[in-house]
Order: sequence, then structure tokens, then C-alpha cells
Amino acid sequence: MKHLEQLQIIADQNNGTRAIATGGFNGTLDYITSQLEQNTKLIIQHLYFTVQNYFIQGTPQLQTQINGNLTSPIYLTDFTQIVLSSGAHFETFVPVVPILNFGCEDTDWNNTTVMNLIALVKRGDCSYKQKSALAEKYRVKGLLIYNDGAALDHFQPKQGVNNNWNTTIPAYFLSYNLGVQLANAAGNASVIMNINVSNAYGIRNICADTQTGDKTKTILIGSHSDSVSAGSGINDNGSGTIGNLVLALNLARLFQTSSLRYSTY
Repeated sequence: MKHLEQLQIIADQNNGTRAIATGGFNGTLDYITSQLEQNTKLIIQHLYFTVQNYFIQGTPQLQTQINGNLTSPIYLTDFTQIVLSSGAHFETFVPVVPILNFGCEDTDWNNTTVMNLIALVKRGDCSYKQKSALAEKYRVKGLLIYNDGAALDHFQPKQGVNNNWNTTIPAYFLSYNLGVQLANAAGNASVIMNINVSNAYGIRNICADTQTGDKTKTILIGSHSDSVSAGSGINDNGSGTIGNLVLALNLARLFQTSSLRYSTY
């Protein structure tokens, strides 16, 4: 529990979060590193990488033209960004094309002209990343995924959805009501998307290896160490992070014959 309490302290000192690219995230990795350095003989490496399109600059914008009526949907009420999607700077309205079924198969896409247009896809049947990959494959200008209204919590735009790494198209998640309005106006609906994004540089992973064992038969034990932006993430995934840390600390005191790698990312 003392390690979990320390993660909460780190979050409290950093605006209540340990999300990636924040002081809380870096503080978490510093704490794990110090524990491993002080209590084990593991070989510790810090690996750095860049997360593209991670930060949002300003407030994302969306304008709709439905049956000739212009509206400006409200961010977080009517729509939100899909994390890791690219930026967008539309100067004119771009037609919206509803995709058949749930946009999970090539057959949903290849009978419709979507190149350089906005694809509108309903939630369901496959992952959001799969829908986005197909949208990118068919060279859309932008992607709008809308909620399905199938449950009480399926009406608002879903926040915290991640896109694929290195996605080259902008993507928003819409409320059920807005999505239905656009779908019902098929052929007479268009949108303008504007969102500024930037990369997160110097994001760190930790790899800690035992000095013994056959390196060709290494057992990997890992967990993600970041939280959501809205909280300290003690349940997700502080418990997993600390569980692996405690495992590493305890096994370090035992006679080791296997090659083990502990990863925190």
C-alpha cells in the first residue's frame, strides 16, 4: 500500500493526474526507477520516444451544414476529439458520407465514394481503431464516429478514445443525436473540422533486466504506468504498476536463474 500511496501523492502534486507527458507521469517513473536502483541489481534502461498528435492546442471546432442549416456543435457536449488523430484546418465545408453497417469491413467502404470526403460511421461491431484504419485506407479527408444510443451512457460523445499510432486523418467522436442528424441528411450534410495538435516528445519507458539467465528466453513482465488525465489512476493502472514493482523487488532477493525483464511504459 505504501507504493500506491506514493502514486497518489505524486498525482496530488501534479494537478491530480499521472497522465502521459505530465509531471505526474514523470514523477511515477522517477519513483519506480529510484526503488529499483536502491533495492535491486537489475540493469535499468530508459528508452525515449515521441507520441505524435498527442497535445491539443486550443478548443477543437466543428461546424455543420445540415439541409442548409448552419450550426456550431459544442465541444465535449456534441463532439470530442479522438486522441492521436491528426490536426485539421478546413477552409470550406466538406460533404459527409454515411458508411454502410458499422464500417468494420472493406465491403462497407468500397461501394461508396469517400475519397477526400468525411466518413460518418456508427459505433459498434469492431474497434474504433479498425474503423479509422479503414477510413485511412480509403483516403477520407476526415472521420466522424457517432455513438449508438444503445444504452444510457451511449448518447454523449465518448471521451478518451485513442486512434492508431501515426494516424494521418482528423477524427471526432460525436453524440448520438448529432450523428443521427448527419446520417438522416445523407447527401445534404457537410462539415468543417478545425483542430490544432502537437507531438509529445521525450516520453519515457523503463526496462529493467536481470543480470542472469538465457537472454534468448527472457520472460517479459510489464504494465502501463500512466493514468487518465481526469484522475490519479490508482486502480487503472496504479495497481498493476505497483504489483509489478513489488514483484521485481521481491524476486531481486531470490536466487535467479531465469532472464527476466520488467517494463514500465
